Amino acid sequence: MQKYEKVLGIIYIPFHALILPILLLLILTLLGVDLSGPDQMLLYYSVSFVIVLAVMFRYLRASFSDLIDGFWRAIQALILAYVLYRVLFWVAALLLTQFMTESNPNQDVLVESITSDFRVMIVVTVLLAPIVEETMFRGALFGTIRQKSRVAAYIVSTVLFCLFHLWDFLVADFSWATLSALVQYVPASIALAWCFDRSGTIWMPILMHMVINLVGALQMR
Repeated sequence: MQKYEKVLGIIYIPFHALILPILLLLILTLLGVDLSGPDQMLLYYSVSFVIVLAVMFRYLRASFSDLIDGFWRAIQALILAYVLYRVLFWVAALLLTQFMTESNPNQDVLVESITSDFRVMIVVTVLLAPIVEETMFRGALFGTIRQKSRVAAYIVSTVLFCLFHLWDFLVADFSWATLSALVQYVPASIALAWCFDRSGTIWMPILMHMVINLVGALQMR
């Protein structure tokens, strides 16, 4: 990844999380357009997908070449990373049964959206979101910090990835239950970072993220 791609990728994380939703809401309000929850998510991730593709196309193409060159290594990394994810997920679920008394608000929104429009949410969660989020969090953020410290790369990318999914709920109505729900995103973040680190290509964590979200969506349906 070129230096300008790293810088733009990291800058885009707060833009994607904080600014873009507000901009889109203002535009929809000015146009008098009222979209359903799933359609709003589709618009949000479609715009982000276009931006990420425009900025990171060279990187994504080069990373795909890396995938082809080290295909079997990448496949092995994907399999091992998914096993790691399932183990960490089981441990996190075991811990949360002791401390978490309320449901995850982000999961509640996803369940409602998937129930109301399954096809649209499959496009959002299985196709668009993994490409956008992995390029930002693993490609730009993790990849940049890893050059200085692998441990710091895991910690920082995991913390920000977890906060990305729940920050708005924490700001709107902080509770310890919502804070504890951050733990639910730790297994995926660690496993996806390890998958990227081990495979040497961003396309393996993208694929793994797609699988995780597809399994989750089918369970929520």
